[in-house]
Amino acid sequence: METSNNNSLWASAFVLMGLILFAASKHTPVAFADDSITAGGFTMVTTPGGQGTDLVYVIDDQNALLMVYGLQNPQGQSYIKPIASWSLPAMFKTARQ
Repeated sequence: METSNNNSLWASAFVLMGLILFAASKHTPVAFADDSITAGGFTMVTTPGGQGTDLVYVIDDQNALLMVYGLQNPQGQSYIKPIASWSLPAMFKTARQ
């Protein structure tokens, strides 16, 4: 009697393990562009940059800076490469002239 209880517990454990592995294999991390977040005096916006790259725009509200970073391979192991940085007051002053 005790052996049949152990067998059913082992069988249910293997079924649960199989379901967990199946569900875990369907979950792959995906990076989505066209998203934004604001917190702690910073605003970050992501956009597709074309040719497999994404761009991250960071606005520093305290120092009034706009910084642009590129992600060369957003779906895999990648690094963030600084592309440009501008002072927002100077940028808008130049645009108004």
